[in-house]
Amino acid sequence: MKYLVAGPTIVNDILLADKSEKQCVLGGSVYCVAGIKLWSDDCLYVSNVGPDFEDYYGAWMDANALKRDGLSVVLPHTWYTRLIYGEAGLHSEVFRYGEEEEALLNEMDVLSARQIALCCDADTKGIYVEAVETSQMWDQLDEIRARCSAKIMWEIPTSAALDPARHAGVLRTIQKTDLFSINLPEAKALFGVQTEEQAIEQLLRLKKPCFFRVGSKGAYMLQDGQAAFAPSVTVGPVVDPTGCGNVSTAAALYGWCEGYEPKKIARLANISAAYNLLQYGPCPKVDAAMRRHAEELLQNE
Repeated sequence: MKYLVAGPTIVNDILLADKSEKQCVLGGSVYCVAGIKLWSDDCLYVSNVGPDFEDYYGAWMDANALKRDGLSVVLPHTWYTRLIYGEAGLHSEVFRYGEEEEALLNEMDVLSARQIALCCDADTKGIYVEAVETSQMWDQLDEIRARCSAKIMWEIPTSAALDPARHAGVLRTIQKTDLFSINLPEAKALFGVQTEEQAIEQLLRLKKPCFFRVGSKGAYMLQDGQAAFAPSVTVGPVVDPTGCGNVSTAAALYGWCEGYEPKKIARLANISAAYNLLQYGPCPKVDAAMRRHAEELLQNE
């Protein structure tokens, strides 16, 4: 497979501020798969899952003709959380099966470099990784690089960017990747700056390609000392922004590996995010008409 997405599989029940509820919404790294799927069918999902995976994800995987080859059924069940929103945004997140079971899954759900490497071949071009900076995987990347010449992209966890005690580890891990992604509030916290311009200056100093997300305004692709900006895109009524960061980051990996120039990478990523806004959870199905429309938007910026 040309593209791999490695990360956690999650299902959410969402209680909104108006007391309405959305149940069994797919989440986690599946958003990243959807971000690449809009542009390429050559994508494999690598994740630890439970035996109930098909109950929740089977229909979506089938609708998008996705293989299960990268899945490891090693968990007692799929991660399942209840997200409770208030007027100011996310208020709390409660694990469905209780704290003891949550601790068990945290211990068990660890993706290894070997798992990812076994899914690579000579054609693999890009690998998106969703993992904490302390994961042992970062010290085992040689196993992946021995199998392929793919570029490895990391989306920095929000919790790591916001915690000063983790900043040194974040900066070390960035240097182990080929490119990375971060959003504006995370960058402000990571570097202790106040403005978008200051954040860009600090990110460029790392001398590592970066997809920099600035919310509904749009996104930048930072590389070779330059910052290329593309505004956000709208393709229909906005329903839910959840997952847009994951979707656009994975799409940026695709654009970067395919050799697009920086501004077009940012636009391509924004287009994937635009389709993600149309519903709760990832885009239900990418079809030929949707892909043609996305390509037209990309070419007619």
